[in-house]
Amino acid sequence: MLDTVIESTTVIDQVTKITKPWAQNIKSGQFDPLVLQDLAKYKAPATLGHDLTALRAGSQTPPITDPVGQQVTVRNETLTHLGRSVNVEWLTPDVIIGHQLLVYFHGGAFYGGTPQNNTVLLKLIASQSHCEVINVDYGLAPEHPAPAGLLDGLAVIQSLTAKDPQVKIAIGGDSAGANIAMGVASMNRQLGNDNINQQLLLYPVTAPGADHHGPLWDINAFPIIPAQQTILTNYHQLFKQVDTAMTNYYLPLGWQNEAPLIAPLYQSNLATTPDTVICIGEYDPFRPQAWAYAQHLAQADVDTTFVQYQGQNHAFAPLVDRFWQARDVAQMLTERLVSLL
Repeated sequence: MLDTVIESTTVIDQVTKITKPWAQNIKSGQFDPLVLQDLAKYKAPATLGHDLTALRAGSQTPPITDPVGQQVTVRNETLTHLGRSVNVEWLTPDVIIGHQLLVYFHGGAFYGGTPQNNTVLLKLIASQSHCEVINVDYGLAPEHPAPAGLLDGLAVIQSLTAKDPQVKIAIGGDSAGANIAMGVASMNRQLGNDNINQQLLLYPVTAPGADHHGPLWDINAFPIIPAQQTILTNYHQLFKQVDTAMTNYYLPLGWQNEAPLIAPLYQSNLATTPDTVICIGEYDPFRPQAWAYAQHLAQADVDTTFVQYQGQNHAFAPLVDRFWQARDVAQMLTERLVSLL
């Protein structure tokens, strides 16, 4: 993390909120300059295409320099349980301490993304924490609509528990993958299991398909300097299109987008949810719904930490060779994993 950045910690509605500005003298109100470079194309309105192949191609991360190398071994495995076979990347550091695992679900709007988008980030976490990481290749919509991804995730959790009854599991994911993680954790609790002891969520989708004219999509929640307002507005509008597309792909005909396993924000019984950390960018369009979920957790007396990276947008965490914020996310998740050893 840059020496010039001074973070602040406050407690709001029982949520511990940590704010991390990208520069000491600029606390909020504008994009990080590196982010702004990437968003220059949004000076004009953007339209999301309807070709699924193109949409999936757009959900891939660029090549990322790997700072870990052979310190973490990556192997492909298939876990079978509950009548399901699920492919995973199994990341093993040179030194393993304890029985703590991180089970992680990649983002990609339910229809795209791959585990490999996050391999470098997760190798960094595995190396620093000395914990193994299971990077799940769950079924994607529309070929595998809800609840397929959720059942894949539950099969992974139950398979790991069957192999090692002493295992302690932190569950995590980014964006739509964080949504899957929350749903899997909820189903696991409903089955009477308490082996998931932490939720580690990166810019989670907690209410897919929410009213685009309602408070969860209010652009006024994102104050910004006038010179960058157009870029923010167009970026925000594009994500409304993404939200519509992913919800339509993910939900089978007749399913409601407010069903608790689809929209964790609307789960009624959150009291048994494990301690939760949410990391998100200031200008991530999903921030209002992530914050609403954090508030609901805290109201249920769940220990909740909300880490907001000022100036950042969506999906920055894999880019550990570009953003200090991505490396900081790796450190935050590492500290949580180590605390549970």
